[in-house]
Amino acid sequence: MSSIARTVWIGSFTVSAVAALVTTATSLGYDKYSDGCQNCHGSFLGGTSPQGTIFPEQNKHQMHRGSLYMATKCNLCHTGSGYSNVYMGSSNGTSLNPGLGCNGCHGHDYGGSVGVSGAGLRKHHASAGVSVCADCHTNDPIPLGENVKPTYYGTTDTKCNDPCNAAPGFKENWSVGDTVGLDNDGDLLYDGADPDCQPCPAADLTGDCQVNAADVAILLGAWGGTGAADLNGDGSVNAADLSILLGAWGT
Repeated sequence: MSSIARTVWIGSFTVSAVAALVTTATSLGYDKYSDGCQNCHGSFLGGTSPQGTIFPEQNKHQMHRGSLYMATKCNLCHTGSGYSNVYMGSSNGTSLNPGLGCNGCHGHDYGGSVGVSGAGLRKHHASAGVSVCADCHTNDPIPLGENVKPTYYGTTDTKCNDPCNAAPGFKENWSVGDTVGLDNDGDLLYDGADPDCQPCPAADLTGDCQVNAADVAILLGAWGGTGAADLNGDGSVNAADLSILLGAWGT
């Protein structure tokens, strides 16, 4: 899937373009898409991105809004009634979703004082050698894994649902002739190519894709019964299941 936050490959720039970014934009904090994002990712109403992406119907906005594509509700992205711009961290929101702007699909909720943040996308830019965001965002949290759904994903306000689309089909890839996907955690690995997107261990009973003490607690709480904690499928949660869980510890 390719969209407004499609991350930057430094190899796509000429030397002069990189120099211009570093010398003129390192102190900028982009409040809205037209503040500078369009320089690398193309006009929001345009048909192509300088990174090589071609948008369906020659229109990035249509890729986000059109019913054949993402079908995203206008108020997830826009603020006010004019719908004339797209903001990084604010929008009107809907009855189902808060107004998070671009971060609703291209960021994660870290809670506390950080809140919803595009930390992973900033890390990707930094990993690719683009320092536009570095001066303003010096205390980003460690990005959540590629497999963690952003806030807007999986709601009826947009068709965006799976952050781990698998190659080569990328079923949520709405751009034309582009099967790269997104890198939402900034490790330069895209969608299903990221190890975060591999299936969680069977012994993961909490759904956090890790096997640890929390899973042991669930298994012990189900001791003698049946259900998900019956890891070997013999009809009872017992020592054999505990042995399986301990064998997967730390995965």
